[in-house]
Amino acid sequence: MIKNLIAVLLVVMVSACTTLQQGLKNYVKQPEVSYKSISIGKVSMSAIELNPTFNIANNNNFSLPIDAVTYDLSFNNKKMLAGETESIGTLPANDAKDVTLSLDLTDETLTSLQQLLFKDKKLDYVVKGAVKTMGLTIPFEKSATLYVPDVSIKDVKIVNGSFSQLDILLSVDLDNPNDFTLPLGMLNYTVSSNGKTLFKGDLENNKIGSGQNNIQLPLTIKPGDLFGSAFSLMSNPKLPLHFEISSPMFKKSHDQSVDLSSFF
Repeated sequence: MIKNLIAVLLVVMVSACTTLQQGLKNYVKQPEVSYKSISIGKVSMSAIELNPTFNIANNNNFSLPIDAVTYDLSFNNKKMLAGETESIGTLPANDAKDVTLSLDLTDETLTSLQQLLFKDKKLDYVVKGAVKTMGLTIPFEKSATLYVPDVSIKDVKIVNGSFSQLDILLSVDLDNPNDFTLPLGMLNYTVSSNGKTLFKGDLENNKIGSGQNNIQLPLTIKPGDLFGSAFSLMSNPKLPLHFEISSPMFKKSHDQSVDLSSFF
């Protein structure tokens, strides 16, 4: 008898919930979710943060609580991340709100993505998921491509030269084909000659806007570390240099010989 009563109560409760959900769907206008933009947040050799932004429009005359946002992120048709946010606030009546997700690529995921970036110079990605509010689930999806900037050495200029020290300015052109600013994170650069490292440097928190950009990398080398005397340098003033530039998103190398005869 008790088992039958419990079964009846469960049926009534499920039926009531279904009726309530259906009533909500009939009463509540479904919010509209549209993709707005994507940006890259923090960048380092150990992590890259992607920030896709979606706009949620509430066409009702009352506010709606946004219970959660589920999401997954795929690169080149391979799912890399999936998760769900906590409650992210209330959507005002007859208003819209931007919701930005913070998707962190780390560890093995980042390593595999960097290999693809260095090889193919681009990544096709898909961000999709759903917004949950008052029993409603509104899906969203956006497909696009992330491009690696094209890097070229514009100029190698000696700004000061002597046997004891050469001050060099390395001018680097970067073409960012993405429609958003691209942070470079830690930019490392080195110069070597005949396999011997002459200088190591880095720049932090660099950003390049969409389109053409230029950065100047200062470096200092000491010819005396390669030549035993000023006489040996004067007898063979051609100095072969090898430049290496690296960031979490790209690598670039460049070879160039500089003639030091005019400085001695």
